[in-house]
Amino acid sequence: MAIAMTTFPACSTCMTTGEIPTDFGPVDCPDCGGAGHLPSRAVLVEWRSRDLERGLARGRTPNAADLTWLLAELRTARNALNEILALAHDLDQSDGIGTSIRFAANRALGFYESTPSPTTPDEPRV
Repeated sequence: MAIAMTTFPACSTCMTTGEIPTDFGPVDCPDCGGAGHLPSRAVLVEWRSRDLERGLARGRTPNAADLTWLLAELRTARNALNEILALAHDLDQSDGIGTSIRFAANRALGFYESTPSPTTPDEPRV
């Protein structure tokens, strides 16, 4: 079985060169980070999240487009965690991995109150 390399879309801002011209000479492209192609969605989300966080730290108010994007990302993540939690409930109750998945998803979603178990005081029950 041949393994195909993942290809990312070419950056149209720098035309795949990784640089854009400025009055002071070429600089790394802000859209692709100098790579010439756009990174994965996970990297783009992290970049935009950090930009928003830095802006808030500097006292800037986020605009409506930023808030709309952030809410869409939040809903996407919560929907995925909700699906993961539902699938983990279908696993065998004695499966330690399924239990760990349920606890991790519930910590993020907050659906169930966690209480200490008398047999394992370190691990909450869901």
